[in-house]
Amino acid sequence: MAIRDLAIAYDGSPAARSALKYAVRMAQKYDAELTGLHVSCPAKIQKDFERWISSDVLEHIQDSAKQKAIDVEKEFREKITELGFSGKVAWEVLTGNAGVALARRGRFYDILITGQFARAIRREQGVLQPEELIHSIGKPLIIVPENYEPREFKETAAIAWDGSRSASRALSDAMQILETKKKLDVLVVEGKKSSEDPYAPLSATDIVAHLKKHGVDAKEIRIAPGRQSAARAVLDYCGTTDPDLLVMGAFGRGKLGAMLFGSMTTGVLAEMNVPVLVSH
Repeated sequence: MAIRDLAIAYDGSPAARSALKYAVRMAQKYDAELTGLHVSCPAKIQKDFERWISSDVLEHIQDSAKQKAIDVEKEFREKITELGFSGKVAWEVLTGNAGVALARRGRFYDILITGQFARAIRREQGVLQPEELIHSIGKPLIIVPENYEPREFKETAAIAWDGSRSASRALSDAMQILETKKKLDVLVVEGKKSSEDPYAPLSATDIVAHLKKHGVDAKEIRIAPGRQSAARAVLDYCGTTDPDLLVMGAFGRGKLGAMLFGSMTTGVLAEMNVPVLVSH
């Protein structure tokens, strides 16, 4: 299925601006529509104090949130014009919990793009965590590093592969992008065992053969991490080769396991140096 509509979570932050540049390049390449999603979260007043606040003050708080959304939309459209995007553009303001709102709305687009967590999407009462969105959306999510400077696509990509269920799901979700790339590196970190699949790691030979049937020029790359974490080893490789996109499965252990033991997903998202497509 071809990519026809992209959504980008936009709040006017530096991370969101970098993500917008990347989103525009994707939209131009695939001739896709681009929709900006903004989550408006007015400051919440505790019930105990609400009766002491005048209706004028409460109305001012609501009006401020609405004006902020208007200002962010204006900036969004100005940036779109500056970037020279001539395709169809839309804008939606969502309300409520940021993670829930974006996950629900993001299901109606081919891909949701956001800036790097946690600075990309802010709430007045806290910062959106990646697990909240990745676990709920049920769609591919592309996260762009906060300081990333988008450039013309080299048409190369990489995938972190261990043969696990989440890696396989990410590969399938990214296939519509990977089929347009000239080169794909299948990264296998030596000595890394999957925490979710007793049969992994599996040889990358068969997945390379599978990709070639789809016209993807895939090559297995084995990485010896030494004393580094698997996440650091993968990012070091990407720092050298600079692919357009790194594809990886997300939070194979589940939310609780990731919090207790950490995960490769957490390591990559914390120090990412290239855009990452994650899928759960």
